Amino acid sequence: MIRNCAWLALASGLFLAIAEIIRNWGNWQAWPFWTVDFIAAGALIWGGVRTLSQGSSRLLSAAWGFTAGIFWMSFFSHTQAVSGGADETYASGTVNEGMLTVIIGAMLLAAIAGLIMSLTRRTI
Repeated sequence: MIRNCAWLALASGLFLAIAEIIRNWGNWQAWPFWTVDFIAAGALIWGGVRTLSQGSSRLLSAAWGFTAGIFWMSFFSHTQAVSGGADETYASGTVNEGMLTVIIGAMLLAAIAGLIMSLTRRTI
């Protein structure tokens, strides 16, 4: 299970880094709002690689916990914006608020699943 968790971390980290670039291309937000996503992406990739090569899952668990915390806050702030009737577009009009909220929600679920899998420590 820990190998599956590491592969999920690699895929999620790569997706997060690419999605963040696409979302902000041409219209970058203030640096604290996008830097934290790249830190999470880097931690997931690093934790995934380290777990696959060394079998250690402590860094992977920390990366998933950090990522889950980021997506928790982001998901509920976007949910509040959607429920308030906002239908704004971000990053040069490529993603509307509703679609972005769905993507962030899916990433939140993946982060929670990854955190649980990394804590179970089964090697199956």
